[in-house]
Order: sequence, then structure tokens, then C-alpha cells
Amino acid sequence: MLTDLGVDYIFGHTGGAVIPIHVEINKRLRRGARVPKFILCRQEGGVGHAAEGYARVSGRVGVALVTSGPGATNLATPIADAHKDSLPTLFITGQVPSGAIGSDAFQEVDTVGMTRPISKHNYLVKDVGDLEWVLREAYALATRGRPGPVVVDICKDVQLALADRSNASRTRHREPVAFDPVRADAILDAIARAERPVVKAGGGVIHANAAQALRRFAELFDVPVTTTFNALGAMAFDAPHNLGMPGMHGTIPANYALRDADLILSLGGRFDDRVAVRGFAEGKRIAHVDIDPSEIDKTIATDLYLVAGLDEFLAHALASRRTASHADWMASVATWRGQMPKPYERCEYIKPQEVVEIVSELTAGDATVVTGVGQHQMWAAQYYRFQRPRQWVSSGGLGTMGFGLPAAVGSWFADPSRPVVLFDGDGSFQMNIQELGTVVANRIPLKMFVLNNSFLGMVRQWEDMMDGGHHYETCMARTADCDPDCTELDQGCRRQIPNLTGLKYVYPRLKTMRIKDPAELREGIAAALAEPGPVLVDVWIDKAENVIPMVRPGHSLEQMIES
Repeated sequence: MLTDLGVDYIFGHTGGAVIPIHVEINKRLRRGARVPKFILCRQEGGVGHAAEGYARVSGRVGVALVTSGPGATNLATPIADAHKDSLPTLFITGQVPSGAIGSDAFQEVDTVGMTRPISKHNYLVKDVGDLEWVLREAYALATRGRPGPVVVDICKDVQLALADRSNASRTRHREPVAFDPVRADAILDAIARAERPVVKAGGGVIHANAAQALRRFAELFDVPVTTTFNALGAMAFDAPHNLGMPGMHGTIPANYALRDADLILSLGGRFDDRVAVRGFAEGKRIAHVDIDPSEIDKTIATDLYLVAGLDEFLAHALASRRTASHADWMASVATWRGQMPKPYERCEYIKPQEVVEIVSELTAGDATVVTGVGQHQMWAAQYYRFQRPRQWVSSGGLGTMGFGLPAAVGSWFADPSRPVVLFDGDGSFQMNIQELGTVVANRIPLKMFVLNNSFLGMVRQWEDMMDGGHHYETCMARTADCDPDCTELDQGCRRQIPNLTGLKYVYPRLKTMRIKDPAELREGIAAALAEPGPVLVDVWIDKAENVIPMVRPGHSLEQMIES
């Protein structure tokens, strides 16, 4: 079935409850038959994130296969991550024999019950006759409407049974809402009449493959566009209508524009709490176009709305031959864009922003950029000059540390024609460091830049800004020998746990480098990018550097910290 559905890769880890599936893959391989290529990851969490990375870059369904019990529970975080970011993914788990369900058998877990609130849909297959329709429907559901993760839990006796029949589908799903041109035209009229309109483009633009249409829409309606975290790349960095990312750590022009707008049009995005901060909608008209009707009026009341795919809405807008002009507004926007990205002060230590800028320059803004979660993630979002959709791979809604390395694996399999660059932090990188084994085993030429500040940097920043500067829980260099009263941010303390450069002795074919001197930064990055194989670069950055701008929790856009 997976072969018939066109699946090219299965990211997985094996175990007793899925051995029959692996046996069948291997039998077909020996016969020379076409089967999806199995990519062995080193832990099930890595499996799921690799499938997510594949889905983000390819736009196709990322498929994961793991065993029952702990295999399935280790997959829970990637499933939740894919659910929050609406990624088309299919998670296949093994299960104990159907007759043993409910007996507390070895490695039995109620996978369907566990994943119900974090998946788009899930199935327990106890009859081999249901296997075909379930897999076909699950694969379609992952991409239909608002994309998302679908879980298929397959009992072991089903995997061993002969499929001598195929049952009919017994599940019905909501029909798509018909496109409403009247509502669409009302939104277009509002954009044209507004004095200070802003488009807030969300990840739905990427999922709908509508980035090119969005760029044309911005030009015709002369409207600035903020691209949320999940929509980075939908607008080219240097496009005059592009304002970059809005929200807590958004750009100055994006947040200024949302602050001063009289109309905000949200296209395919949630009004999440990191963007729709306190007072977000006050004094503004809100219009919302989304394929998911449950998002309409969920957190922000709308004045105008349309339930539709972004490809449909933008195609309608472009076909209408309407145009608009907002010359004065765009002049203000052009002034603000001078601070995108925000300038930073150099010092005796390496600045993380400069690392990202140099990588962006040397890759011509065309690399597939993957991150973990933390300060490095925000610096990458702010300072890499994105040019195209599907080049930004990062955990948004769930904010999963450890996402980056395995997601980079899936991203490379999705598109090996472009360089894949991972920006990670020393804390986030260690959470799935075992996937270096997957990288070297598959000869993936991944370029990894660990922005190493010996801290869980984002939490440290919050501690300094809002919690009196205590660093008991965030210092990655702390050992049992340290003074228990030490809470200082000491630039000279660079105890390495682990020594990342030593990983070259642990993982064959992995090259490691360390850069400590700002004067050696460009040359070192260029050397790493020029290597044909995987490279891990340990970059010692300024430990005191914060992610700025910042809108603190509970504050408004007017209270954005700019320095």
C-alpha cells in the first residue's frame, strides 16, 4: 500500500511489534521490487522529527514507522509537534496482537487513546481486511484540508495475516466548504479601502503552495506582508512588501505595521499568543481566511472571514483584476524596513547574528535552514535572508528542543539538491544528539552550526529580564564542583559538557571544528560549507547576547523592547 501511494522514504526504528513489516520490506528488496527506502534513525523521537522535516521541505506526506509501547510513546512529541504546525505526516505504530489488547501485555500501550488529542485522526487496525482502506484514507487525510498527523496502529496478528479480502471504508469525513465569492470580494474591498492594511500570512500559504500568488497579491494591492514563523520564505527577504516575522521576537517593521494598521488580513494562520499579544486587535478591523473553520473567531473576533484554501482565495483575488494603492502607508513601511534585521553591536566575542548572516551570504539565501528551539532559532529566523517557500524547517507551535538534528535528516532526503544547514544551540542539540549516527551512516552532507553559549539561552534571557538573573537551572557548564551560590554570567567559564569537537572520534566520517575568534569566523564558516561531508562547527558565541526585539508576555506591541 505504501508503495502504491508513492511513498519514497519510511523513517523508522524497529521492534518486536513491527518485525513482520520489516521482513516484508526485506523480502521485496531481495526480489528487486520497488519499496520505500527505510531510513533507520537512532530513537523514535528522531524518527518522528525526520518525517516532519521531510514533510516541510517536500510538501508530501512524511511517513514514520515504530514499534509498540515505548516506541509509540517516544513518538508522542513529534506527533504533537506535527499537529501544532499542521504537517502532513503518517505515523504507523505496531501493536500487540488483537486478542491481547487490554491484557496489559508486554509493550502494550493504548496508542489510539494517547494520540487522540494530538492527531488529526487515528485508527486501530484489528482486521487485515481493513488495512487497505485505512492506509489509503489515512494518507489522504494527512493532506486533505488543513494538513496534519494521522496515526495508524496495526496489531501484530494483522501484519501476519493473509489479505484475502478488503473491507469497505466505514468512516465519513467533513465535506469541504464551498468557496464563497461574496465573502471573498468583501475582504478585497476592505483591503482596497483601508488606509493602513497589513497581511499576516501564516503557514497555510506554504501548505497551499500559494507563495507566488501571495507575492503577486501584495504587489497588486500594494499591501505590506508579515510572514509568521511558519510562513518564512513565502515572501523573498528583499521584496519591498515583505516585513518579516511578527510577534514576540518579530522584526521591528512587522510589529510596527501591526501596531499601526487599521485592517489586518490573516491568511492561513492562527492568532497564537506569540503574535496576537495583548491589545493586538484594538482599534483595527480583522479579516481572516482559513481552510479550517474552527480557527475562525477562536481567539480573535473577526469582522470579515472566509473559509477557503489560500490557493482558492488568492486565485480569486488575482482573477478579479482589482488593484489598490497605499503609497503613504508603504512609505512608512519602507522607513521601518531599514531596521530589518535589527543592527547589532560587535564586540570581542562572536555575535550569533553574524554567524547567521555569513551563512546566509555564503549560501546565497538558498539553503534549507533547519533549527532546534531556543535563542539560535530566533536569530536564524531574523537574520537569514529567506528567498523561497519550504526552506525553513523549525518547530513552531510546540517549540520542541531536539527537533533540529533529526528534522535536518528528513529535510535532506526531501531535497538533496540544495545545501542543508542546521543552526542549533548547545542545549537543544544534545536532546537528539544520537541522530549523528543517522547522519554519518547515510553520508548526509549536513552542515551543523552549534551556537554555543554554555546556557539554555532563551530561559537564561527570561531569567535575566524577569526573574532576577538566577542561573541555577540554565548553566550548561555547571558541575557538582561549582560554587552552589554561583549565578554569574561568566564569559570566561567555558567548561564543555560535552566537548563537541570530540564527536569526530565517536562518529566516523564526521568532521568537527571550533571557532572562538571573531576574526576567524568568516573563514571558518566558508571552510565548513566547502566540506563534502557532514561537519559540526562549535561556535563560541557571546554568552550575554539576548534576542531582540522582544515583546514580553502580557505586554503589547507598543511595549516592544528594541535594545
